[in-house]
Amino acid sequence: MKLKTFVIVGWFLAFSALISALFGAMRMTFERLAIRRQEEAAKAVLKPVDKPVPIVSSPVIKPVPLPSDYAVFVLCYHDFQEKPSKWSITPERLEAHIQTLKAWGFSFLTVSEAVKLLKGRWQGNLPKRAVVITVDDGFQSAYSVLFPLLKRYGAKATLFIYTEWVGKSEGSLTWEQLREMAQSGLVEIASHTVTHAYPRNLKRKLTVEKYKRKMEWEFVQSKLELERRLGIKVEGLAYPGGFVDGTLKALAQRAGYKWAAVINPKPMTANFDRYAIPRYGVSAETTVAALKAWVTRQPILLARLKDGAKPTLSNSKTKVRKFKRAYQTRKINWR
Repeated sequence: MKLKTFVIVGWFLAFSALISALFGAMRMTFERLAIRRQEEAAKAVLKPVDKPVPIVSSPVIKPVPLPSDYAVFVLCYHDFQEKPSKWSITPERLEAHIQTLKAWGFSFLTVSEAVKLLKGRWQGNLPKRAVVITVDDGFQSAYSVLFPLLKRYGAKATLFIYTEWVGKSEGSLTWEQLREMAQSGLVEIASHTVTHAYPRNLKRKLTVEKYKRKMEWEFVQSKLELERRLGIKVEGLAYPGGFVDGTLKALAQRAGYKWAAVINPKPMTANFDRYAIPRYGVSAETTVAALKAWVTRQPILLARLKDGAKPTLSNSKTKVRKFKRAYQTRKINWR
């Protein structure tokens, strides 16, 4: 009986060893097959091709060189009314301005486009002549008068908006109108602060630190509000009153603006100050003749011409001298 049990146990152990050996052999076979497949796949990847694959690189677009006397003329409007006040003009005169500039071969840019052009980042054909229409504050007429003219003549403009006034009266733009204009591709929206507080007045009334905090809040909050409401990136700012100093320039840059505009009657050239872009202040007295004097840089460009006026050269020089003195002593309100 013991012998029979021993034989059975022996056969069982032998059979178990045989099964184990078979499984081991099969595992090794599968592992070798897997290794061979990996080697074959690697050879297929590394197999040399008959012809080298050419490397395609994006073409480098060089900036268009600017002539030494190239300039962009930036115009500052406010309101367009049938009964104009000091800083508004009639819709008819606005259309006459646009028609005249177009007839003279001017291309209409936004301020951001003008900055790219003069900083060597313009791609495409260089405009023979360039002008920028800017409109401050956010009057309703920017939508009812200017916007249809932009579409009619294929022109562009930059609007400087102070956010506290949006949608607050019949005379102000609404957020819906601003959104429509921004999405049209014809209008750039930029900041004119929150409350339109005049920096020069604040500087006289506040301490240096309070002045800085106030203006920083005006710059930052207006930018955030415009971007949040309109879903756009706001790149620029116009200082209320056209006044600027070193503090305001530094605050504008720190607030994330790429450029800022002032009122200073001279053209924008290649060496312009990014945070003090000059603009011509358009008033009720800016006739087509005065506009032509600005954009052609005639000696009378600072003289305020009235309709039908034909000043002599001596009279024009006298007007220029008077105007310069008034500007230097800040007797002219540039709002």
